[in-house]
Amino acid sequence: MRFSTILVAWLCVVATGAAQTPAPPHLSPIHQRTPEPGVTWGGEVDSSSRYVWRGLPYSEGAVVWPSAWISGKGFTFSLWVNADHRYRPRFNEYDVSAAYERTVGRLTVTGTFSRYTYREVAGDPGSTSEAVVRAVYSIGPGEAFATSSFDVEKYRGAYYVDFGYAVDRDLSSKSLLKLDASVALWTKFAEKYGVPSDGPLGPATVNVALVQKLTAAFAVRPHVTFTRLLDPGARHALRTPWVTYGVAVLFGQ
Repeated sequence: MRFSTILVAWLCVVATGAAQTPAPPHLSPIHQRTPEPGVTWGGEVDSSSRYVWRGLPYSEGAVVWPSAWISGKGFTFSLWVNADHRYRPRFNEYDVSAAYERTVGRLTVTGTFSRYTYREVAGDPGSTSEAVVRAVYSIGPGEAFATSSFDVEKYRGAYYVDFGYAVDRDLSSKSLLKLDASVALWTKFAEKYGVPSDGPLGPATVNVALVQKLTAAFAVRPHVTFTRLLDPGARHALRTPWVTYGVAVLFGQ
């Protein structure tokens, strides 16, 4: 079956689902996005069959992703780590992020500054930083979103933007199905990262996850991601796996 057919099918599912507000990246989906008084915290230990970021394959095999976050008064600080068995030390990437979120009516805007630190065995590690702006608008059964990322350090001028739609559906009081689909524009991103490119369209992505709450503070989240590089040059050069999968264990207040 062609990927485009799968993508259209998932979009149809998304368009007919019942809406719940999805959690921001790296935040435990045990809770709703609605701000709560005081300080909240949480974390997860995720895994994936491959490390694929914006259509670029960053590992040859399975990886583990521990992360933690703390949030209060609209601010969120998070740490995300990549563990890849090919490298020594085992933990070869550390991402630190600071974000601020505001909601006005149906619109939620989040500004994030992220520092990506890579610890490779040899050569230039390529550590860099990005400024990210994400806008989410509640419409129909779910939310439309757009994310713009600007590199401000090593790959200065790299620009990556994706547009998509997300929906959550409660299957039971303890089970939540999460679906989202997006398409990216990546001309400057591909240029700065040295990716052979034949056009402005980057990866098309569909994410499917099932959050199963175990207790008030713990949950598991099996997930699968479908990725198709719409850029023929990049698709031929990178040979990005079109399916990745894994499971996360989540905890938090």
